Amino acid sequence: MCISQILISYRKGNGLSQKQMSDLLGVSQVGYHKWETGTTKIEMEHYCRIATLCDVDLMDLLPREWQEKIRDELGV
Repeated sequence: MCISQILISYRKGNGLSQKQMSDLLGVSQVGYHKWETGTTKIEMEHYCRIATLCDVDLMDLLPREWQEKIRDELGV
């Protein structure tokens, strides 16, 4: 699953519109929409905020290949 699909899944799972999510994150709705469509990359600070808002582990928001790379580098 790519990051845009992950974002959409978590946002909808928490019953939030793109506008509500963008307001909570302090970004424009257009900017948030670009994250969901994969047009713009997401800065790490926003990943952290998304994880907090959605009450999920930060690692769960990252694509599987990123998770594996992080685990390999940490030796976990």
